[in-house]
Amino acid sequence: MDVFQREALTVLYWHRLVSTEQVRRLVAPTLSPVTVRAKLTGLRQAGLADRITREHRPRTWHVTSDGAEVVEAAGAVDARAYRLPGTAVAHLLQEHTLDVVETGLAFVETAREHGDECGPLSWTPEVAHPFRDRAGDRRGVVIADAVLHYVLEEAGRRSQRTLFVELDRATMPVARLARKLVGYIRYHDHAPAGAGRKPTWRERYPRFPRVLIVLSGAEERVLERRLADLRAHAQAMPLVSTAAGRVDLVVTTLPQLVARGPLEPVAMPLLGDPRWVSVFGRLS
Repeated sequence: MDVFQREALTVLYWHRLVSTEQVRRLVAPTLSPVTVRAKLTGLRQAGLADRITREHRPRTWHVTSDGAEVVEAAGAVDARAYRLPGTAVAHLLQEHTLDVVETGLAFVETAREHGDECGPLSWTPEVAHPFRDRAGDRRGVVIADAVLHYVLEEAGRRSQRTLFVELDRATMPVARLARKLVGYIRYHDHAPAGAGRKPTWRERYPRFPRVLIVLSGAEERVLERRLADLRAHAQAMPLVSTAAGRVDLVVTTLPQLVARGPLEPVAMPLLGDPRWVSVFGRLS
């Protein structure tokens, strides 16, 4: 394996399903698509990676069991607790997973352009955050589609930013999507019983990550309607509407995020007056 193939194999392991073009943009954007396809084919011939081919869909790559063992033995990333499910399930996961990768790519490419830090492994997909409800007698869990880390360089100062990414492909009613916000707020508010009552989230994060909802899977006009409807639902739900100042909640569309980048005013706060801000922008 050459350097590109080692890095590509790690990316496939970490993100589970990645298209050929996404691998190129993540690992070596200066390489030609033909070269990238040839190198990925080499991994396939070595039994370390395989592909999913569907009509009218991008060719999508994933590691094999042997490929996963190679990555884990190298120790460059933490071992993942899961393996890619069967092909039938992978087909169902493909669009959602590729959109999460595309979301991360918007940050990677912006970081390259602006001299910030965000690389192919700067977000972790499917991160579970368990907690107990306020009564303390029932377990809850909020699973972020990704937790993304970005180092922002502003006027000579560097700041660490962390996002909970929740991606919606327009496959569920907006009301149900709005209810998912409740899990993030309950996770923020939960503090176990005992002296000090330190919030559970402080065991993992220096400050609570901003929640970024990314809408995809439909035409832009449909996504804009869903964005407006999500804001209306969020502001009508007492637990969510009273979270302003404690939990930052913003929403964008994947086409806008990809076209303009996260540092441009592409996000809308879910609470308060409607106005466009950058993904990391001030909400008040």
